[in-house]
Amino acid sequence: MDRRKFLIGSGATLAAAAGLAKAEDSFAYSTVPGYSEKDLSDPKPLQTQSSDLTPYSGPWTDTTLRHLLRRAMLGVPLAQFQAAQNMGSMSAVVDQLLTDQPMPGKPAPYVDLIAPPDADDLIAFGKLLAAQDANRLETTRQRQISNWWMDLILKENLSIREHMTLLWSNHFVTGTDVVPLTGYTYTYNQMLRANALGNLKSFVRAVSIDPSMLVYLNGNQNYVGKPPGSTRGSTGSNINENYARELQELFTLGLNDPITGDPNYTEDDVQQAAKALTGWAPTTVAPFQGIFYPASHSNDTKTFLGKSGNWALDDIIDIIFSYTGPKGSNAPGFNTAYWFCQKIYMEFVYYVPNPDVVTAMANLLVQSNFELKPVLKALLESDHFYDPNVLNAQLKSPVNFIASLVREFGLTYTPFDPTDPSWSGNRDSNNIKIYTDPNPTLTYLTTGVAGTSLGQQLLQPPNVKGWPGGHNWISTGTFQQREIYSYTYLLNPPVLDGGTKVKGVKVEFLSPTAWAQALTNFLALKSHDISTALTSIVLNKTLGPNESGTLYSSLNAQNLPDSDFYLTDKNVSDFAIALANLPEFQLV
Repeated sequence: MDRRKFLIGSGATLAAAAGLAKAEDSFAYSTVPGYSEKDLSDPKPLQTQSSDLTPYSGPWTDTTLRHLLRRAMLGVPLAQFQAAQNMGSMSAVVDQLLTDQPMPGKPAPYVDLIAPPDADDLIAFGKLLAAQDANRLETTRQRQISNWWMDLILKENLSIREHMTLLWSNHFVTGTDVVPLTGYTYTYNQMLRANALGNLKSFVRAVSIDPSMLVYLNGNQNYVGKPPGSTRGSTGSNINENYARELQELFTLGLNDPITGDPNYTEDDVQQAAKALTGWAPTTVAPFQGIFYPASHSNDTKTFLGKSGNWALDDIIDIIFSYTGPKGSNAPGFNTAYWFCQKIYMEFVYYVPNPDVVTAMANLLVQSNFELKPVLKALLESDHFYDPNVLNAQLKSPVNFIASLVREFGLTYTPFDPTDPSWSGNRDSNNIKIYTDPNPTLTYLTTGVAGTSLGQQLLQPPNVKGWPGGHNWISTGTFQQREIYSYTYLLNPPVLDGGTKVKGVKVEFLSPTAWAQALTNFLALKSHDISTALTSIVLNKTLGPNESGTLYSSLNAQNLPDSDFYLTDKNVSDFAIALANLPEFQLV
């Protein structure tokens, strides 16, 4: 698929606002061999020279390094690119990206607070307003956790971890609209981060008893005997199949065998797994975790994926990770490994998986006892990953778009404030308390831009299947919105309130000339060299004469010879706007 043509077809640009002609008139199309417009409705894997994990043996250049960093990370600041350059080899950079990082500290004490009183209990005592106030405060705190995570993404060092955390939040899906407790959301996000590069089998167990997941997919309502945590009341049963179903369909196996296409599991497997998973519920006080209640567990024989026994959670996970497929002819665990590797491939290579490469990844994952790092290292060091048709083949997600804009242009923003939201002293028309927002800039980026305008609200995917990604990220409306944000934030001086018209929001391109002067050997560079070098910070693509000429004209608006060339904040800002409004800026 010609991704540039797709982008241009998504809508007009703000080129006129930046003093440019329309994209359709001024930019030449680039093509990808073998792809046409019909690939949008019938997508196919990329045509590549390598379809396995053969190690890359080509030259290690700035182009290959930039591709690696742009795919592994969410935005690549110039200083981090230069640090990676100094490492000298692909293997050293990949090892750094996969190095374990210290876990971030708690954003605020309120993530350990006891869950707010149940609204129904308060209403029963005539305290409807108190219940509404408590819910409003908890909603504000939930937004704080999203802001905290966005801040971590924007401050990420040379590491793949936050990108992996984002990937897993779209695989093991929960949502703040269903789980409105801040402590649960924080615990879930940290659980994803702690396991992001670890062992998948341990990861699935942690997911299965995570408080958010237990609530989101009703695991806390799945019991035989007394309800989990109950010390009184009658016994009974309530077999809830939601988690058992998604554990197989979306989290570990997928619907069908990747080799034969036969169903991986049956309805009976869902029902039997649900019985085996009975008895778990989250604590309602910190530290928030899942607790097993034996009196709520179905203590009998279950038959799951062809194996019979008095199974419980760990047994179900063991069986899934040793499953040989519906015909019993695959390697133990291959189906599970394939499902995970397919998701990893779609995130870091291309949104349509190459089955041969995914098979090679799955075999390595099984051989590595489901440790993630060997597979990621092999993929990121493979000839397939650096194939010319893989470069610039993905569309940036909204979060990646924001991170690229902020990190690669060196924008400043109001950093995360861990203060617990407090009552402003005001009430709305329904007499419910209005709480102050300690982080209006991050709220705007996370909720307003990524979530509302562009369609990726952190910690709240649209459903249990997550965001579909790929070309779904771009439409006529969202493409134009991306250009509006690029234009607004890269203006210098900024418009109103630090770059937007939203009160209290400050996202600014404070020193465009300093951004340009950070280039290696800046003083020795001529004007055309500066234009090319600044372009390479943001793009990993050689532009045609029309695009590069337009960019250079913005940078050297006075049309001075090299000997008299000088930078100003205005011409660098104009250059940055023109650069960010290229369709290529949406590609990674």
